[in-house]
Amino acid sequence: MKHETLKINEKEVEWNSWSKADEIEHSRKRVIAEEHINKLYCDIYEIKPGKANWPLHYHTCNEEIFYIIEGHGEVLADSGVLKVKPGDILRFPAGEKGVHQLRNTSDSETLKYLDIGTASLPDVVFMPADGRVLFFAGESGQDKVWSYEDL
Repeated sequence: MKHETLKINEKEVEWNSWSKADEIEHSRKRVIAEEHINKLYCDIYEIKPGKANWPLHYHTCNEEIFYIIEGHGEVLADSGVLKVKPGDILRFPAGEKGVHQLRNTSDSETLKYLDIGTASLPDVVFMPADGRVLFFAGESGQDKVWSYEDL
């Protein structure tokens, strides 16, 4: 399947929700997964008002691009706090300079964005706010995640 053109309608992909603590919560559709393509993934995220997508983090191996579809918010990045609106494109390189967290600052509207990134394994993700480290490894499409508590 990876060697053929693929057409997917995002309306046919189910949402998966995830939350951690009070401020971190998102819904995600993995519209292009590792089993569809060799080196990339493509997700659609929705963040509720007042919530953030993930804890502040950076990847050692993978890069990400966010395209803001609807809603308003801010991204905490290496360069500071940046306001975001529909049509904005954000690039996060691998490494400490790519640290990021996207937050919906609206009181009422959902923040929706497209996340396209490289899917290199293994990857190590650092969360500088609390010192956590995640390790991603495994066969493509069959990620295994270990946190530092598992090691």
